[in-house]
Amino acid sequence: MKKNEDNSMNIINRQISDGTFSSVYLIYGTEPYISKQYRDKLIDALIDKNDTMNFTVFKGDNLNTDEIAEIVTTLPFFAERRVILIEDSGFFKSGGDALADLVSDIPETSCLIFFESEVDKRNRLYKAVAKSGQALSFDTPDEKTLLVWVKRLFKEENLNIDDSAVYRLLECSEQDMNALYNNAEKVKCYCMEKGHVTSDDVSALCEDHIENKVFDMTDAISQHDKNKAISLYNDLIILNEAAMKILYLISRHYNILSQVKLMLDKNSSYSEIASVVKIPPFTVKKYVNQCRNYSYKELLKKADLCQETDYSIKSGAVPDKSAVEILIISLLN
Repeated sequence: MKKNEDNSMNIINRQISDGTFSSVYLIYGTEPYISKQYRDKLIDALIDKNDTMNFTVFKGDNLNTDEIAEIVTTLPFFAERRVILIEDSGFFKSGGDALADLVSDIPETSCLIFFESEVDKRNRLYKAVAKSGQALSFDTPDEKTLLVWVKRLFKEENLNIDDSAVYRLLECSEQDMNALYNNAEKVKCYCMEKGHVTSDDVSALCEDHIENKVFDMTDAISQHDKNKAISLYNDLIILNEAAMKILYLISRHYNILSQVKLMLDKNSSYSEIASVVKIPPFTVKKYVNQCRNYSYKELLKKADLCQETDYSIKSGAVPDKSAVEILIISLLN
């Protein structure tokens, strides 16, 4: 887990434990599952959400800053504090200057919480919150942290889970923690009686994303397994996946393989490959294994075949479904 995210969690946990809270918070980041959890955890520690006299929520842009300021500076009604939650206001991109002075002088009887999806750290309001309170970022955990988190979910139900099954869950969920949690719940219910989870259990229950199916298809191509590759393509067509979308993903896949192969030739580490090529760290090994079947020039040639197919479809020379099937056969050579 990234250090700043770990600090964000620790800060909220410590303040809740100590009962000493900041007057203003900004909660943001790329992982809504975690940020929402800690937003709610903080609010629950500060106030009863059913206390409509002292808990106010503002949502969306075009909010009235004068109204917000009035509520922030109003004494709570028979309560220790007044809590104001502002969600997705856009103030941390523009228009927040009117609140920048307010956050530096919030009464001890009020707590202002911003929950934002987008933040510009150069923004005046951001700097004011960071100086006077807590600007807390929650981003997607790394692969190792996700692995531990998923195992903990199953351990809570006294279920053992193979590492291969955890990775399969990550693949099916695309590292989205909401999807990951929901898929884990399905698998837990399914495997409760036998007490153990395998990758086959995950595959049986969790819908494979189209990108994973395309990966399996290109894997079959790398193994020169024509029947399996065509069968997987037909499965995608039966599932009403557009041929042009499949072509885009095949083309993207070979472009990724080309980049991975080039970095491998330069002795780059797996973590460097994941960062530069922008692929999940747990998938790097799978791409590397495919790369072993090709030279860099071969991968570039296959990427070119994808571009030629795209042109032939858009020029009307060949119907899209037939063109992609012909491409798959060409890629096998």
